[in-house]
Amino acid sequence: MRSMRGEVAKFLGPLALYKRLVPYVRAEWRLLWLTVLAMLAATLLTLGQPWPMQAIVDSVLGTEPTPGWISAPLGDLSKGALLAVTVGLMVAALVFRQLLVLGEGYFSQLFGQRMVFKLRCDLYAKLQRLSLRFHDHSSVGDLIYRITEEAAALRDIVTYGFVPLAIQFMTAVAIASTIFVLDTRLGFVAVAIVPILVVWTVWFSERVKRRSWRLASAESSLYTSVSEALGSIRAVKSFAMEEMELERFEMRARMSQEAYVRVMALSSIGRLVNEALAGLATAAVVYLGALFVLRGNLTVGELLVFVAYLHSLYGPITQLVGSALIIQGSRAGIARVLEIFEQEDEHATAGGGRLENVSGRLSYQNVTFGYDGTRLAIRDVSFEVEPGETVAFVGRSGAGKTTLLSLLLRFYRPYSGRILLDGVDVATLDLQWLRRQIALVLQEPIIFSSTLGENIAYGRPGARHADIVGASQAAGLHDFVMELPDGYDTLVGERGVRLSGGQRQRLSIARAFLKDAPVLILDEPTSNLDATTEQHIFQALDRLTRGRVTLVIAHRLATAQRAGRIVVLENGQIVEQGTHAELLSAGGIYARLCRDQIMRRPTPSRSTDTSLT
Repeated sequence: MRSMRGEVAKFLGPLALYKRLVPYVRAEWRLLWLTVLAMLAATLLTLGQPWPMQAIVDSVLGTEPTPGWISAPLGDLSKGALLAVTVGLMVAALVFRQLLVLGEGYFSQLFGQRMVFKLRCDLYAKLQRLSLRFHDHSSVGDLIYRITEEAAALRDIVTYGFVPLAIQFMTAVAIASTIFVLDTRLGFVAVAIVPILVVWTVWFSERVKRRSWRLASAESSLYTSVSEALGSIRAVKSFAMEEMELERFEMRARMSQEAYVRVMALSSIGRLVNEALAGLATAAVVYLGALFVLRGNLTVGELLVFVAYLHSLYGPITQLVGSALIIQGSRAGIARVLEIFEQEDEHATAGGGRLENVSGRLSYQNVTFGYDGTRLAIRDVSFEVEPGETVAFVGRSGAGKTTLLSLLLRFYRPYSGRILLDGVDVATLDLQWLRRQIALVLQEPIIFSSTLGENIAYGRPGARHADIVGASQAAGLHDFVMELPDGYDTLVGERGVRLSGGQRQRLSIARAFLKDAPVLILDEPTSNLDATTEQHIFQALDRLTRGRVTLVIAHRLATAQRAGRIVVLENGQIVEQGTHAELLSAGGIYARLCRDQIMRRPTPSRSTDTSLT
């Protein structure tokens, strides 16, 4: 008994989880009521279907008088007229029931899809609000799977789970009451199987839930494999790793297939056991009912009505089990979706302040930060940047250069210390406003699979075409765009694959020109370009940096030399500061970095991407 109570507790425990879905149901309550009313009306017609057959068997084919529910409105009828009336009622009930089932299907599907639409939009918006720390530890394929597949579990839980569950429960209660009215003795025999079915359902549903969790994990892993391989298709092809990626995909696809087969097999076993138990109970009722007919305690028509109701009773009970299994099977997906909503927004504890006339003065005061909670990436860093100043940050890989500027954008929160913009702690500023004050030009430009014009205007939605053209001219991109048949309406392909490296970088610079932010961050924007393209890009960057605070992550000597001040980082700490000449003469870490770079004499690489020209 104690074990059974534990199983019941496990079955009812997720009710708190399902309560969180109520707002999505409430938003579409009209469609919900239309669905429920259509289900109830179809159920009422189902309950009335056996009675015309009873009249045919007992009154048309037998010697019993016309049933009162026919004679009261129509009077005594001849056998021929009674047959016509009863058959007409059967046909009418069948037609109306099918229409109701059709309406129920339409309303329930519309209801379910609208809920899923709202949940997917909320989930996507939530993912946009989560911090980079969350995304750093998450798989893109897994997140896509949660949005596209697991969010649909809401539809299954409501339209195929709880709504039918409620209707079927009421139907079962109504039919069970009718059965006892028809014959109490057979009624007890008929419902004797119900407690066994309930116990079986509670025990079995927990097993289905566990298998469903494994299926969700396997499907998520499959999505991740596809997302990673197709997202890195150039690397896959360049290393000739197609066969290995195919083997990895096949392995995960097989795991998904096996998990799916286990869930389906388990569900099939559940249905077979339910039908077997219902069949045994029906056989017992038919046997006893036939004895009652032979003894004259029951007419043949009444036995037919009773057996019809019995099937109508076991049908909803079996469907109750099916709905319970759907709820349990979908629970894994919806729980994984709701996990996302439990994550804290990146600006949940931030202030909402804004500044007027931003000059761009920056101050890092004793800033310390680490990614994994153990190793510090930045340790007690302090420095000032004046309005209009260009500062380059240099150091070996892992020194903390990118981390330092990521903290300014509030991609992460420092463990201690403050970062000030015009004397105000950035932690107190509205996050979206803060990021609108900062423009980025990255080493690997972020290009979207839309048009050139839309990509340039990405940081300033709704920008006028004239402004887009002006920014493109300032970045040295306009002449190239004018050579294209579709001009600024040219599609650039996924991640800008139809653009060369230099064209992508100019597009990124044009985007920064159009944004016109007071603070500019350059993450080694010329490291992947040939010498000629690099000089053209430098000319555009010189125009872009005028009058702005510019922070440069520099790996190459040519980039660092152009800065008014160079900050040298090592192991997350500032070890040197000064101009290029001052640091060279000091003979410290910066001088060694320069000597190492000169000795390596790297040859600038040319972009291998295919240009639109």
